[in-house]
Order: sequence, then structure tokens, then C-alpha cells
Amino acid sequence: MIQGIKSKKVIFQRHLYVGIFSALLVYVSYQLYFTWGVVPALWPDWGMDHPFWRAWAHAAFVLLFLALILSPAAKLWSPMKRFISWRREFGIWFAVLAFGHGYAIWDRWAQWDVARLFGFEYIEEFGGYILFRPEVGIMNMMGLVIAPMIILLAVTSFDRAVKLLGVSSWKWLHSTLVNVIFYVIMLRGILYLFFFFQYSPPNWRVYPPIWFLYIFLGMAVFVVLLQAAAFVKTVLERRSRRQENAVFQVAAVIGVAIMLIMPMALMTGTVAYFDNRTIKEPPAMAEQTQPQQSYAQSYEMVIETGNQSIHLWARNIDNEPYFRQMIEVDGETVSEKIYRYSERALYVAQLDADMNLVWSKIENIEPEEMGILDVVIGPGAWAEQYGTGEHQIEGLQVTIYSVGEAIADEVFQIPEEAEPMPMRP
Repeated sequence: MIQGIKSKKVIFQRHLYVGIFSALLVYVSYQLYFTWGVVPALWPDWGMDHPFWRAWAHAAFVLLFLALILSPAAKLWSPMKRFISWRREFGIWFAVLAFGHGYAIWDRWAQWDVARLFGFEYIEEFGGYILFRPEVGIMNMMGLVIAPMIILLAVTSFDRAVKLLGVSSWKWLHSTLVNVIFYVIMLRGILYLFFFFQYSPPNWRVYPPIWFLYIFLGMAVFVVLLQAAAFVKTVLERRSRRQENAVFQVAAVIGVAIMLIMPMALMTGTVAYFDNRTIKEPPAMAEQTQPQQSYAQSYEMVIETGNQSIHLWARNIDNEPYFRQMIEVDGETVSEKIYRYSERALYVAQLDADMNLVWSKIENIEPEEMGILDVVIGPGAWAEQYGTGEHQIEGLQVTIYSVGEAIADEVFQIPEEAEPMPMRP
């Protein structure tokens, strides 16, 4: 509805506050993925890309959550009415962060390729596209569907739009679209946060824990509970002005509210049920059922994705594995990981607040405990199949410098000036 704030200075200040809050949400979400369960994971793309696009998505959802709870909270508790006008700023900045997330996917994952955005890769030898990642295509299709809705809500979040459309039409538009967006985001989030990262044959790949899953579900359940409670209160208060509410009528209204809650309750219950019953580590029979994969025991290569370069060195994968991964962005090193089998130790270097590399050390850890073999075997198969030289592999620019050759011990040494801090795996 019409906000009624005439001062441009006040409007600017409100957007400044929410903008700063939004930036902090993105930053905190990004940093949390380097402290909650991700460090031991050695996937080449995990160190930068996943935390980056997740951070935008998580922060955007927090703003959507705040925008959704203010109205029902104000109906249930009148002091909250003073904050209800902030829905507009939360909604606009939700749109900003949502499109930040979309751009991160477009730039980091799809690399400006429409086909790759929807899970397809062009294979020259077949002269056409092949669907490699249907789950990615489904998720990004969901994002594409709600993008125009988010834009429409953002551009009509101004007093002039309310006057143009009329209060009732404007309220219908916003209340309808925001709930559609909310439920599509919930389905998309469950697909990514839960179904994506499960152990499944034939690879039984190990993934870090997804800490946002139950926070995400809890926030969603809280939203629908507030909405249902506000609905019951509003209906019963309006009826009581005309006549006394009978027990049957009260029960009927509560029944309607329960049905409003049911979609989210079913979603949350299903996830919780299967999350407690799915296996948390690959079964012992997995190695027996997997087909033998041919891969190089030692190799050196660089994988380039946009402005990011991932340098990989691996030695004696099956016997005494040594591994090093160095990630550069625009030519600057942003992280390193070195595993030394002789020490059973993983060394990790990450940028601190001053943009300096700080080393840490995880001791007494076997290669299989952190999924290191899952990491090195994939590129090792590329090295075995393609050999040295420059190659286009699954949409990536891969330069293989050596295959099966000895790699010097110095490659797997940390800098002499480094003073790694001990960490727990």
C-alpha cells in the first residue's frame, strides 16, 4: 500500500540500512561455508563457486522471510505495526540479492552459455546438445519462471504504482505473486539443499554438510504458521462483530488454517524423515559394484572457468596419494590445499580479512575420510583419456601438462614462512 513517506532523505536512509544489512548477510553466509564442514572437502569447484552463489541465495531468502512475516506478525501483535512499512525495502533488496544470485549462476556456473545454464552441453562429435545435468536445468528453469514475478514486484513497490493500479489491485498482485515466489523458492531450495547432495550410485560421492537446510525449513514453517494464525484471528474477529462464533465455526476456520500449513509441513516432514534414514557414508559394497575406472596415477593440469584457474597436482593416487590444489582468481591465489600422505595431514590456505593467505592443518586424516580420492580420480580419468595438451572437456578449458610422470616433493611443500594452525577434521 501507499507508504506515505515523502522525505527522500528518509527513503534513502531506509534503503541504506537494508542495503548494508543485505551486504552483511551475503558476507556472513559466504564465510560460514568455509567454517562449517567445507574445509575438508577438496572438490576443485567448492572453494569459490558454491559458497558464492549460495551466499546470495541465503541472504535473499532471509529478506523474503522478513518481508513475509511482518504483515501477519502485525495482525497478531499490534506493536509490530510500526515495522510493517519496512516490507517495501526488504522486498526491493530481496529482488537485488535474488538477481545477484542469478548473475552468480550465469557467470560462475553457466559461463554465459544458455545451454549450460539448463544442464546441456554441446558435443561436437555428435553435432548437437546432450543433457548432462537435468537437475540443474530444472532448478534454473524455476529461477527463470519466478524472475519476471520478482521484477514486477520490485518495480511496483512504489507509491506511484499503488496509485496507478489502485490499492485493491496492487494488494492482490503482491499477495499473489509473493506467495508463488515463496513456494517455488522452497521447492527449488529443497531440490538443491537436500536432494542434490545425497550418496547415490554409481559414484557414491561424499559431500560436505549443508548447514542451511533446517534453518531454511524452520524459517518457512514459521512463515506459514504466522500466516495461518493471522488468518484465524482475522476471520474470527470479523465474524464476532456480526454474531457470536459457534464452536463448529471456530473449528472450521482452524481446519482451513491447518490446510494452509499442510504443504510446508509435508515438505519439512518428508525431508526430515528421509534425512534421518539415508546413509551418511558410502556402503562397503560400493567399491565392489562400481565399474573399474581407468585414471592416471600422477598428473599436473589446470582447469579454467571464467576468471578462475584451478591448478591440480596428484601423485601415486592408489598407493601413497599426494595432492595439491591451488585456486587463482584473476591471477591472484585465493586458496590452496595440500595433502601429504606421509604425514596424513591436510594443509589449507585461505584468505583472511586482510586478503592474506592463512594456513591451517588437519592432522591424522586418511585420504578416504575427506573424499580426496573422489577429487583426484575424476581429473585423473581426463588425464588418462586425453593426454597432455589443451582440451575442451565438459565445457571447461583443461590444460594437461603431465601424465604419469614423477612430480617433485617440493610441489607438495607448504611455504617455509607459513605457520599452520591446527584444526579438527
